[in-house]
Amino acid sequence: MYNKFVEQSQSFVKPLGELAALNVKAIEQLIEKQSALFSGVLNDGVTYAKDLAEQKDIAGVYNTQKAYFEGVQDKVVTVAKDVYSVVTEAQDKVGEVMKSAVPNFKPGAKK
Repeated sequence: MYNKFVEQSQSFVKPLGELAALNVKAIEQLIEKQSALFSGVLNDGVTYAKDLAEQKDIAGVYNTQKAYFEGVQDKVVTVAKDVYSVVTEAQDKVGEVMKSAVPNFKPGAKK
């Protein structure tokens, strides 16, 4: 009887551990993406300030600003796509864990 209780407890806790591991992995990936974005934009800002100080006419200022903002936009779009991929992948894996943890679960079914 005790062994059966231990087995049931372990089978109940295992999916929770898997979900926690998935969450940690997803959060680590999201932090990495956001850090890369922040440092990239910060470095681009420093370069932009240096390039802007070197400009002698309005056309140079315009081109410098345009290049900077296009670079920032590209970085933001890339990170947004990466974040979407990370979240989608995590969501799919959570679904798989839930399906394996509760094989007879049918949404909307009454007891």
